[in-house]
Amino acid sequence: MSLLSLEILQFRNLQHVRIEPDAGLNIISGVNAAGKTSLLESIFYLSYGRSFRNSQARDLIMYDKDFFRLLSKTSDGHHDYQIGIQKSIKDQIIRINQQTVTRVTELSALLPVIALHPDSHHLITAGPEYRRQFIDWGVFHVEHAFIKSWKDFRRALSQRNAALRNNESDRVCNLWNQVLVENAEFIQKSRCQYLEELNEVLKRISGLFFPDNKITLEYRRGWTEDQDYLFQLQQTLVRDKEKGFTQSGPHRADIKIKLDNKSAQTSISRGQQKKLVAMLKLAQLEMFIQSSDKTCVLIYDDLPAELDSENRRIIMDMLASMKVQVFVSAIENSQLEYSSWNSGKMFHVEHGEVSTTSL
Repeated sequence: MSLLSLEILQFRNLQHVRIEPDAGLNIISGVNAAGKTSLLESIFYLSYGRSFRNSQARDLIMYDKDFFRLLSKTSDGHHDYQIGIQKSIKDQIIRINQQTVTRVTELSALLPVIALHPDSHHLITAGPEYRRQFIDWGVFHVEHAFIKSWKDFRRALSQRNAALRNNESDRVCNLWNQVLVENAEFIQKSRCQYLEELNEVLKRISGLFFPDNKITLEYRRGWTEDQDYLFQLQQTLVRDKEKGFTQSGPHRADIKIKLDNKSAQTSISRGQQKKLVAMLKLAQLEMFIQSSDKTCVLIYDDLPAELDSENRRIIMDMLASMKVQVFVSAIENSQLEYSSWNSGKMFHVEHGEVSTTSL
């Protein structure tokens, strides 16, 4: 899907903004605190039902207002869809084509968004939940049965954990083992297959960013490698009861990101980490394009501050060759090299208001 229009009401410092983006490149310029990131954040919210800045609802709603509202029209080339989100302190309403929906996954399926922003290095430096989110986004968009399996696993996990906390009998605690095992095997298989294909894409594009290094992603499934998951659940039951939760499974999985067989978390600089994260996201974008007939949206917040001019050029050239709708922010348009793009629009943000010009 691509965004045909976007209307923002009372979101952070954006009182009322309406834009009609280009299907390809969209550059958002303006001084710091003008509202560039807020505009990108609104697009992210339309896909994820949350902010990429870990903000509370009160921070997202304009000061002295009771709610914010986001409206968009999207298209898959055959059909148009309307997405609307209204968020107050107390509740959130999501509608697609005037119909209220309760599952955020419906947004994600309709408007796939990949985001790069100043905190994206957490993919490497922070806990494994960031890396699980990274791989699961990709699996979700290529394996349609994945989301049901993941929800079934989480539901059974929640029930087992409740039994563990309540110190129920072994028989009661083991009631959900079979459901956990069946779904864990499917989740692991889906993740491993996706990661194998992603590693192949990384081989092709890593020479642009790390010509002298080998980049690899290794999956750690979340339980002992040489043990059957059912056996491990049975063997660790006593310890799980002591802790009050299930300590093994795909919910504890991780991805080891390595550069020349060394951990990227500890062996490279922050600047290299940002470049590596950009490469990982671009590889994921390429995989999405190969496996889907939908258009993906990529948002890149403050690209000039994240990478040097040569890597910025490489990224902009790569994106120009892909089937993707891009929203990239910068203080000045001149900080970006966009000569490889055939068309696009520029949006200048000032004091929460947005004006539009062509490239």
